[in-house]
Amino acid sequence: MNVTNILLTFVVLILAGILIKYFIEKNKNAVQEQEVDVDDKTYTIEKMTEFVKKRLDEITKINLYDIGLSEEELKRRKAKKYELKRALKGCTYGDVNDKKYVKELIYDLLSKEYGVTEVNISKSIPFDIPSLLTSQDKFDILLYMYKKDFGYEALTQIIKKYNLATLKYIAGEAKPCYVITKEEIDDIFEQEGLVLNFQDKLNVLVQRIYQHYKGYSSIDEIRDMNIDGVSGRSIWTS
Repeated sequence: MNVTNILLTFVVLILAGILIKYFIEKNKNAVQEQEVDVDDKTYTIEKMTEFVKKRLDEITKINLYDIGLSEEELKRRKAKKYELKRALKGCTYGDVNDKKYVKELIYDLLSKEYGVTEVNISKSIPFDIPSLLTSQDKFDILLYMYKKDFGYEALTQIIKKYNLATLKYIAGEAKPCYVITKEEIDDIFEQEGLVLNFQDKLNVLVQRIYQHYKGYSSIDEIRDMNIDGVSGRSIWTS
């Protein structure tokens, strides 16, 4: 092999090394923070739910052996990946600890990667304009704020405080039944005069995203409450 061939071989090896390093670094950062393209729909619940689904899917499916991690970092990331996969499976069966873990991760994704702030969070739920809140919004906020003080007795406390466990006649029903109506929720919310900080708002938003992603829709939090004789469909009626 002459000198020219040796030099060409040497150059090829250097270029190959550079390319390998580039792709390793690219893959290594594949599940790191991504820049979010902002438009009018960026901070809607639908858009954020889509983002959360995509990111969690990426985290659970990435091949950690392809991204050039150190042995210690590989071990740590494998454990975190396994824990998330286990939690995503467990929360579908109603495990409150798995649910808490997934919600904490969603909280971090929204605040650290998606860029949810005090300024834009009300584009998802109009926290600062009560007249624009739906009864579902108000109920979610009420239950969250009571849960801060009473844990899984939150719904019981609301029912007791406002004497909601009474039979009511509902239009179209021949017999009275136990329900909490939208009108009652609206009235209670107005009486409470709740003041939420940013963390409160973000936790309410996280719950809304979680319940559409892995939970049980609007009755998700109700299922965890310690209360007898209340079904999700009985919380309110139109």
